[in-house]
Amino acid sequence: MRFFKAIGTLILLALLCASIVLTLAAGALRFVALNPAYIKAFLPTNLYCEEMRARLSDDLDHVALLYGLEEGAFSDVVTDEAIRTYTNTLIDALYAEDAKSPLDLPAFPADGFRTYLRTNTSFSEQGIKDCAEDCAQAVTEDLSAINTPLIIGPFLTLRNHTFSRSSLVLFVAGLLLVILMLVFLRMLYYDAKSKRTGAVVRRGGCFMGVTIVFVPVMQFILFGYVGRLNISPSAFRTMLTGFLNVILYGWFLALLALELLTFLLLLAAIVRAAHYKLKRAK
Repeated sequence: MRFFKAIGTLILLALLCASIVLTLAAGALRFVALNPAYIKAFLPTNLYCEEMRARLSDDLDHVALLYGLEEGAFSDVVTDEAIRTYTNTLIDALYAEDAKSPLDLPAFPADGFRTYLRTNTSFSEQGIKDCAEDCAQAVTEDLSAINTPLIIGPFLTLRNHTFSRSSLVLFVAGLLLVILMLVFLRMLYYDAKSKRTGAVVRRGGCFMGVTIVFVPVMQFILFGYVGRLNISPSAFRTMLTGFLNVILYGWFLALLALELLTFLLLLAAIVRAAHYKLKRAK
């Protein structure tokens, strides 16, 4: 009887871990990587806008010098709010159902540059128009730097993949399988004599399942693989690493919370089982 219980426990634990991995992978894809609301909420942070403004300043200074203006002349024209608005427009286009590579994005508004030039320069209307359009084009190219087939193509392929389109169904199915495996394990340790051992087994299985996913993600963050991308400082690098970090850290925080929760539940079950055995021994 003990032999068959041990074999059944190993099989059910393996299925439980596999179900947890499926649930976490599908959940990360559906609620993090393929969730435009999440990306829009956490990508254009103050740090992201500050870094992007530094990239914009380099190109705008180049335009300013071409038109006989000083460096930094346009440094305050493009605000953080404008960067966030255009970034959100790019995200909406990226996650649109009819998205194609490259994305069809609007040009950055040139009104702010026209207003600045009319107030601070003696350019003619034609000069103002030309300079403002050149500035707007430079900003558009920077704020849409990832709009290249090299990035957009693979992303759209991933988004349209069967696994991605079925991620919500797989998440629900994986969650149901997790519950089912826990029920089977509870039935395996149904008697009063072994129910505390069963609690340790069930919670230990949940802890192991989360750990299987948590450890490689934690290693990826600890070694800073995203920050070590061999790309020179540019708007393209800022956007690419921004997207990757938002997705990675969102998944990591969710896994960290689950890891701590399952560990505490496992620890409580171990303490209860040990206390019961000690009480019986006395």
